[in-house]
Amino acid sequence: MALFDKLSDFAKNIGDKTSDAIETGKLQSKVNSEKNLAGEKLKKIGEFYYNAWLNGDEIAPEVLEICTAAKAHYDAAGEAQAEIDRIRAENEAARAAAAAPVVPATSDAPAGIVCTACGTANNPGTKFCCNCGNKLEIPAPPEPRLCPNCGATIADGMRFCGECGTKTE
Repeated sequence: MALFDKLSDFAKNIGDKTSDAIETGKLQSKVNSEKNLAGEKLKKIGEFYYNAWLNGDEIAPEVLEICTAAKAHYDAAGEAQAEIDRIRAENEAARAAAAAPVVPATSDAPAGIVCTACGTANNPGTKFCCNCGNKLEIPAPPEPRLCPNCGATIADGMRFCGECGTKTE
């Protein structure tokens, strides 16, 4: 019987310790929660004084020093954000340029756009003639052939639609 008594006492002791651990955990959670709530209230106090300083209100010298330091941090963050925006814009422009289709020049046609005024062949992408200064007209791409039945694009030389089989000629 002494063994069963010892086991019973041991189990009761473990149960008490587990209960204490659970209660302590709950209380620690409450401590952390209350500290976080207090921190939020203090943050609001700081924001109040900072906004008052920005509006030109007179504040205590101790608070003035903190507000000035906070503004320096906000300014540094703004500069860093501007740099991030610049880098992103450059990267997007580079990606767009890399994704732009490259059209190779054919051997039987001059490269670039031919000026309608003087007939000079200009480099691709040029907006004004390099010989006479005339504004160059960029030719429109040819209209794609569409299937009369389903509207799918049909490649040149094809007599039937690859999507629905309709005869196109």
